[in-house]
Amino acid sequence: MAQTDSWKQVLVVDPDRESRERVIQLLREAAGDEGEGSEHHLGIIEAKDGDTAWAMLESARPDLLVCEILLEGLNGMQLLRRARERFDAEAPAVMFVTSMSAEVDRYWALRNGAAAFVVKPFEEGYFRERSARLLRNEVPEFDGNWPNEL
Repeated sequence: MAQTDSWKQVLVVDPDRESRERVIQLLREAAGDEGEGSEHHLGIIEAKDGDTAWAMLESARPDLLVCEILLEGLNGMQLLRRARERFDAEAPAVMFVTSMSAEVDRYWALRNGAAAFVVKPFEEGYFRERSARLLRNEVPEFDGNWPNEL
């Protein structure tokens, strides 16, 4: 887990390199880590498939997992379930950033413990706001109702 209260480790998982790079840039902006001379509050690691991501989850124990659902090997939902089973209360918060846009996918992701569900393509300001909340440990509880904002 994180080294200090202000330092966070994030695992970004997406098969598309450009998507990973965009998410990483927006995460740095959300944490105030962009620009020369900025103090780094984030350690970011990357994976392009579910099996590599699981190995990184076990070894690095990130605070936040930002993940596409559609992955080779383990998919994003399988990663979420495994992390919750393996790490219980110490499991990372999970933000799905996915091309899956059906409301039922969103519902089941949140029902299974995802902290946020963002559909690609997404508005950058919205992504920064959601990720900033998660980096501050503001993880919403899902009560089984259809949320207006998550």
